[in-house]
Formats: sequence, structure tokens, C-alpha cells
Amino acid sequence: MSLLLAVFLAACGRGSDDRDSALPTATPVQEPTPSEQPAPEQPEPVEQADQPTPTPVPFSVLTTTRFAVQAVEGPDYLYHLVHRLPGQAQVRVTAQNSSGNWLRVDLDGTAAWIARWALEPQAGFRELPQASADIPQPSTLERGSMPDAPPPIEFGYGTQAHMIGVDVDHIMWATRDLGFNWLKQQIRWNITEPEQGSYNWRDLDLIVSRATYSDVDLLFSVVTTPGWAREANYDATVDGPPVDPQDLASFMSAIATRYCGTAVKAIEVWNEQNLHYEWGNLPLSGADYVNLLIPSSQTIRAACPSMYVISGALTPAGSVPNLAVDDFTYLEQMLANGLARHVDAIGAHPSGYNVPANVRWQDGCAAIVQSGNTFNGACDNPHHSWSFRSTMEGYRDIALQYGVGLPIWPTEFGWAAGGAYHEAYGYANDNDFDEQARWTVEAFQMMKAWGWSGPAILWNMNFRVIADKTERAQWGIVNNDWTPLPVYNALKAMEK
Repeated sequence: MSLLLAVFLAACGRGSDDRDSALPTATPVQEPTPSEQPAPEQPEPVEQADQPTPTPVPFSVLTTTRFAVQAVEGPDYLYHLVHRLPGQAQVRVTAQNSSGNWLRVDLDGTAAWIARWALEPQAGFRELPQASADIPQPSTLERGSMPDAPPPIEFGYGTQAHMIGVDVDHIMWATRDLGFNWLKQQIRWNITEPEQGSYNWRDLDLIVSRATYSDVDLLFSVVTTPGWAREANYDATVDGPPVDPQDLASFMSAIATRYCGTAVKAIEVWNEQNLHYEWGNLPLSGADYVNLLIPSSQTIRAACPSMYVISGALTPAGSVPNLAVDDFTYLEQMLANGLARHVDAIGAHPSGYNVPANVRWQDGCAAIVQSGNTFNGACDNPHHSWSFRSTMEGYRDIALQYGVGLPIWPTEFGWAAGGAYHEAYGYANDNDFDEQARWTVEAFQMMKAWGWSGPAILWNMNFRVIADKTERAQWGIVNNDWTPLPVYNALKAMEK
């Protein structure tokens, strides 16, 4: 969410030489003739003290945390899944790896590994023996079928989470606990390809592996051009597009190739490109975005025909010279320049602010006055961007005017609640946690009933955990210790 929204995440032994070597012939040594000598006196036997025999500890019985745990073949998330353990399960722990962050467990005779964090703190953990070195190599990513075209887009339930550098199993468990089937991860191009042609895949491989085993579909949203692909003398204080669209296309091709047939089902090409700080302080133009999109779409579809291509979602905003273009206007520019031929769905970021989910923008002021408000955006500057419903319905109407019936895919939506962590997000002071829960459920139900929405991605799952007290945390659905907020419980109970 942006400030402009208020305007309008034996192998290690030495090698041996195979050549035969001549062995030296032993020189015979003459044994001396024994002489008759008195036998030496035998010393008195010394009574030996009994030495204590070390007591082996074959295993320790420890308890997992309240979260479900995935036991895998080796000490890394990239290994294949062996078994899913429920929360608060007792497990027989037999050893640890050299760093102590993975534990080997015995599951009824089958050896498996679980992450150390998955167990409650227990005395005696550090006494566990170190596992032997005969640990299998991690498996490659598992792939399913790869059809020649993406299947029809169906409505689904998801959240955006930050899954890099955190305990991914927590997020997968929570997703399934909610009854959801989608997760979105934002992919920073500058981190994944810091130098042209040199890729850092490990973090993404981990996410994809865990999602595959959890039956969760992934949407990857690509942002942030690396410096090597920006224009000369670019403004490094803001994100922006590459100077050559083919550089982004090559990166998209690499992602689609690597993850085709895995849990990654969709790629969103860019993010909120109608804002100046997502477009490098360059002129804002829907036509320029389509020019960036076309080669990326072509390479994704060539590498993985079954992958959904989603247009970069716009931020709801009014037009402010040099800072933002009204998202309705920008959407028309994209459609007029052939957007529909290159995507499978139109990305959207319908915000809620302090306006209930079912209220259109024309009634927004009356609604917030009735519920009690301190943030007056919907009254001071009436505009569709204050209304979740008006933004979604507006995108659909504009698309139909251009003869386009593509789904509108909300890749980010939600209501901040529980108090603002920055004055620019004052609407969070007006929304209590019960309102957040009620409006979020209502939004999911509306989108499902419309029949033209793509999988709805709620912003966000875990930013209260990883970035508490920041503006992003205001939208989180769990507390910083993973205990559920009312919105989490309401979503879990919601009929899907």
C-alpha cells in the first residue's frame, strides 16, 4: 500500500592411487636362543575400579509446537516430504545435524528430519548425538503435468505472505488451516538476478517445494529492476522498469522455465505501474507498460504455456501530475494498446480504506460518518478509489466496454485495522478488528458471487509477525506471535 493511496516479502576421505606398488621384501631376522633365566616375579594384581559404562540415549521424546510440521528426507526444506505431523505431536528425536538446526526423527521405523524450530524448547536437546554423514542429496523440484494452455481461471482464496527467510511451514499450515488454496509472493528481480544471467533460486525453490507438498498454488509477482538493467543515471530512490523490455522478458522466461509444472501457476508482470515510484519517476503511460509486458508475456507462454499471465495491478488513485494516473484512465490506456491479447487476467488492487466492502463510492461518505470516522477521504474527495466494490466493478465495466471479458484478479486487497502506525494511514484508526473481519468476509463472498473475479489475494498474512509496528503490519491477519486476529477466525469459519 502506498502513501498515494490516501490521495486518491568415504566421500570426504583422501583419494587413492590405483597403480600397483612393489612391496619391499622383508629381511629375515634371526631369533635369539632363549637362555635359562629365572622367571620374573609377577606383580601383585591391582584391583581395578569399575569403570562406568556410558548409558546410550537412543532417542529423546520431544513435542512439536502447535503448528503442523512437515517431516522431510534430509536436513533441508528442499528434500521430499515424508510425513505431515500434527501440532503438539510427540516425536522420537534420534540425532541432530552439525549445526543443530535440523533434527532426525524416527517415525515408526522411518527416518526423517524436521526443523529445530518445530519443537517446543526442551531440556537435553543439546545432548543429542550428531548424525552420521550418510545423508542423501536433496531432491529436485517435483513437476506435475504441463498442458499446452492454462486451464480456465476459477475463483479461489489466498493471501499474500512474505515467505523468504522465514519458517515457510508456518505459512503453509495457516493457509490450509484457513481452507485457502493460493499464496502470493513478491519476487524482487534485483535480488534474484543481481548480475545478468546469474540467479539466486534457493529461496524460491524452498517456497515452491513446500507449496507443492501442501497443495497450495502460488502467484509470483515480479518487481524491482536490478541496477544493471536500468537506464543511465536512473533515480535509485525509486523502483522503475528496465530500459530494455527484453531483459525483463529473459528473467520471466527463466522463472517460467524453472517452475513450469510446479506449484507456481501464475506470474504477475509488475506492480502499481500507475505510480511514479514504481515507474522510476518516468512519464506514466499505459502504452509504455504494454510495451514492457508484451515480450515478457511471449516468453512466459513459450516457456510454460500452462502458466497464467496477469497484468501488473494498478493502485486505486486519482490523477496527480507527475505522481499518479487515475487507475481507470490507466486501465483504458492499457486496453486501448492491446492488453487483452497478452494476459489471462487483469490485475487489481481494490483498497478498502474505512469504507465497508459492499458500499459504492457515491455512498462512502455517508457510510463512514454513520460508523464513526476520523479519516475523511471519502467525504473530502469523493472518488471510486475509496471503495473496494466500486474499484472492482469499475474495472469490469471498463473491460467490457473494450469487448474484453477477462477475469479481474485482485492480487491485493484488504482493510487496515487496529490503529495506524503512520499518519498517512489514518483510516486504520477508524477500523476495529471486528470490522476488518466482517468486511473481509463480505468481500470474498461478493467476489465469488460475481463470477468474474480471479482468485482473491488478501493483503496480508504475516507482516505483523515479520514487520510489526510498520504500516504493512496494519493489514495482517495474525498477531506477532501467530495468534489469530478476529479476521483470521472469521475467514476460517467462512463457507468456501
